[in-house]
Amino acid sequence: MTRPAEDSAPNAEDVAQLAELLVRTSRRLRRSSMAELGPMGLTGAQARVIRYLVAVRHPARMADIAAALEVVPRTATSVVDDLEAAKLVARATDPRDRRSVLVSLTDEGVLLLDRIAQARRRTAEATFSALSPKQRGELTRLLTVCCGPNDRCGSGGPQPRPAHSRRGH
Repeated sequence: MTRPAEDSAPNAEDVAQLAELLVRTSRRLRRSSMAELGPMGLTGAQARVIRYLVAVRHPARMADIAAALEVVPRTATSVVDDLEAAKLVARATDPRDRRSVLVSLTDEGVLLLDRIAQARRRTAEATFSALSPKQRGELTRLLTVCCGPNDRCGSGGPQPRPAHSRRGH
């Protein structure tokens, strides 16, 4: 029994072209996003931290923010430093572990949420405007297959990761 053409293995050239198209689309999304976030005084990484803090719905440890952004802790610290200087987040000592710092959104940070969401929506609409709603749905379905339904790339932003447990506690 032969397999349908759409299930046949792609050749290396097709896969390379697909990868290039995804990279170019990602760059376009990033450039558009920066154009939208810049007037708010935000970088993409800062917006990701704000979205992450909303997703977890409680103050987050710096280590968890770094893991969610997939960056080294020092990089996450720099992003949070800038957000704190802009009065968008606040740091506090974790009452359960005085060596850990918790980060939470301030009232000013919460006020930016709608603007960030609108900017993200405008960026996506501009990037994918050539696709019909049906094609957008199919692209979402296909990319979810690649990323997996619970992977952060299929959900529109950083997702909470379980807190790291400490031994003996």
